[in-house]
Amino acid sequence: MTHPIHAVYENLAAKADRPALIDGDTTLTHADLIDRVEAAAADLIQRGVRRGDRISLCAANSADHIVAYLAILRAGAVWTPLNPRNGAQLNSDFQARARPVLTLHDAASVASAGVCARPLPLEHWLADLPPNLDEGAADLPPIHDDPAAPFALKFTGGSTGVPKGVVQSQASGRAALDSMAGFYGFTAEDVNLAVAPLTHGSSHYVLPVLAAGGAHVLLAEPDRAAILAELKRRVSVAFMPPTLIALLMAEASFAPDDFPALRHITYSAAPMSPDRIAEAIARFGPVISTLFGQTEAPMTIAGLSPSEMADPALRASVGRTFPGTRVAVLDASGVVHDHGEGEIVVAGDLARTEYLGAPELTAASRHGDWLKTGDIGRLSSDGLLTLIGRSKDLIITGGYNVYPGEVEAALNRHPAVREACAFAVEDEVWGERLEAAVAVTPGFADDASIRAFVREAIGPVRTPKRLHLLDALPRNPVGKVVRTQVRDLVLPDQSTPSSVAFRENRP
Repeated sequence: MTHPIHAVYENLAAKADRPALIDGDTTLTHADLIDRVEAAAADLIQRGVRRGDRISLCAANSADHIVAYLAILRAGAVWTPLNPRNGAQLNSDFQARARPVLTLHDAASVASAGVCARPLPLEHWLADLPPNLDEGAADLPPIHDDPAAPFALKFTGGSTGVPKGVVQSQASGRAALDSMAGFYGFTAEDVNLAVAPLTHGSSHYVLPVLAAGGAHVLLAEPDRAAILAELKRRVSVAFMPPTLIALLMAEASFAPDDFPALRHITYSAAPMSPDRIAEAIARFGPVISTLFGQTEAPMTIAGLSPSEMADPALRASVGRTFPGTRVAVLDASGVVHDHGEGEIVVAGDLARTEYLGAPELTAASRHGDWLKTGDIGRLSSDGLLTLIGRSKDLIITGGYNVYPGEVEAALNRHPAVREACAFAVEDEVWGERLEAAVAVTPGFADDASIRAFVREAIGPVRTPKRLHLLDALPRNPVGKVVRTQVRDLVLPDQSTPSSVAFRENRP
């Protein structure tokens, strides 16, 4: 059984009356959820949806969102999530490329969903389903299992260029699900806080938690008071970006004893400095973990558990590779090694993906059976993976190869630096000049001490020749720092001094 939707039916007799979705005053049991999903799936089929058709879903986090997501899968369609925060222009582009037969959207996302041929308001659609929900199951075909069949179409975050459409197979979705279940060891007692957008990484928690009989608490907005209240009340697992973890720590005074059920706060999509990790462990307890993946190999290339995160020596890594997914490094001569330094490559079901309508891009992303991730890393003989940077971000300065990730990791270890982004600027002397924007503690202005700190840590070649001190780094709609946007912010015109306050330093 390869289709991930099977997860909602696992151990149904034991979990039928247990809570599955908690959205404000609304609670759906697992039995209620399946009834609604099957009725919605049957309605989609009656509307002409056929196996393999794409359906876009643009909505904030809610119980209705999860019902619609699962109904798309149960109908045999291809789930195409759209983040409302993308805005209408970007989502219109995604819709044109995906060509969905239907677009489901909540009331708040009617504009941001973009231009589409067949919009369907989510709340009205689900409210108008037949009252006898059991009738829906009779109209449903059996679940279609085919490892190669498309399961989802997702667009990349675009942090390194134009977002690409990634078609994920059933095999890829099932591999991520199984790895998530193994990493977390979900049980019926688990309560997951769905506060990060369900259109992205947060969606990977839906099925494994439901399979175990656990529940999801849905929050439409990252309201800090509401998040802390849920963490203190019942949440055992929460997934969020490092920026949100930092905001929570700045919001109020709390200590590990305030969170009796909490066993995982997982960050992903961006690095977290060792000092910030130590602070988070002190505030939340030994519950911090991380996952590393990408849209082309979703979520579970590597992970670092809370017990491993307790070791300061491991915090600069993204964890150990997952069983069942092969991970290696590709050197400059095209040889794959099971440990060492090079481009991270992945093989197995997790990497059974392809680019939408772009066979040439799919072929270029492969090295035999391996998916080339574009990330440069170091892989130890015992499977510990550390990121260095992106292959496309390589900076050649004065004849030396520098990966921004190495520079950013060193900058992030300085106690005054909250986050950093390194980039290249054309230079007549150096070819490319290394610079960096850093978000620093308010009032901090001694950038010379930061540069000295970096020079001591990784040497003069990898020390930025100029630092731009900011209050915060700009982010795209999915919360990622985009290197080109940062460079454009601090250097709107390279021929004139930056309008952003900075101090220039020379080696």
